[in-house]
Amino acid sequence: MSRPLPGDGTGPATGSSALRTVLIAVIAVALLVLAGSAGWLLRGGGSSTPGPNSVDAGFARDMATHHLQAITMAGYERDNTTNSGLKVLATDIETEQNFQVGEMQGWLDAWGLSRNASSEMAWMGHRLPANALMPGMATPTQMDRLEKLHGKALDIFFLQLMIRHHQGGLPMAQYAVAHASEPYVRDFAQSVINSQTAEIIEMERLLRQLGGSPLPAPTLGG
Repeated sequence: MSRPLPGDGTGPATGSSALRTVLIAVIAVALLVLAGSAGWLLRGGGSSTPGPNSVDAGFARDMATHHLQAITMAGYERDNTTNSGLKVLATDIETEQNFQVGEMQGWLDAWGLSRNASSEMAWMGHRLPANALMPGMATPTQMDRLEKLHGKALDIFFLQLMIRHHQGGLPMAQYAVAHASEPYVRDFAQSVINSQTAEIIEMERLLRQLGGSPLPAPTLGG
């Protein structure tokens, strides 16, 4: 989708128009999540059932968890930014990742597996230290700071956190492309790589225009 450059947004809709807009957005996201939960069928799912310790299951669990934080960040930015370009970007990220979470959780349900990971990143051959976060995840302190910011400061910090968040998720998707057993899981992981790589490039451009610079790239456990 073509997105406008950052700039001053127009004032929000009011009255019944605003209510209709919110309701339409909520319904649209709900439909996307429901569609995503059945997406494994559209990708040729059902050929086999991955086990609980498989790369397929580990990727689905951990990437869904990773996505949920991005959805929270994008939702706050969408609702609080006055920058029209970033409002569109945040809405796109929130909508796409809601759909993807629905699809991954749909796989786990269809496979008869728990949605909760007993050990994050173990499917990649890593064991995170106690209380460590998956790569790129914002800390509770960072999330608290984000949700207190407004204006340009919010936009810069959102972009910094989301760029780093995407960078942290890419190795997970790359490992799934190389090692998942199910073709539809590998295809899905490649689509995550494609979309998030493009979004990183765009977000870095937007960040530079706002006078900010990226945070250090994430490492395992941080």
